[in-house]
Amino acid sequence: MKIAVPVTEDRREAEVTEFGRAPFFAIIEENNVKFVKNPGSEASSGAGVKASQFIINGGVEKVILKKPAGPHASSALEQAGIEVEVREGLRTLNEVL
Repeated sequence: MKIAVPVTEDRREAEVTEFGRAPFFAIIEENNVKFVKNPGSEASSGAGVKASQFIINGGVEKVILKKPAGPHASSALEQAGIEVEVREGLRTLNEVL
């Protein structure tokens, strides 16, 4: 399963952050982690939707968040059939790994 986690920086110790404006996504697949820049992070508007489209186009099957994404981003992910898991209290990527 291909999983995305929004993070503050491109390292395993990074903090998990809000979805749309996250600087990076950690993409976890088969125990491998790669970091990709989020094209929505610097958008003047529609950051969540741009991030969602990026996730959808990347073939991600699940997103793990520390709090829910905005309504437009959540709707886009749901319509694409991507599972969204919210883990309240989640702080770092290492906690996911």
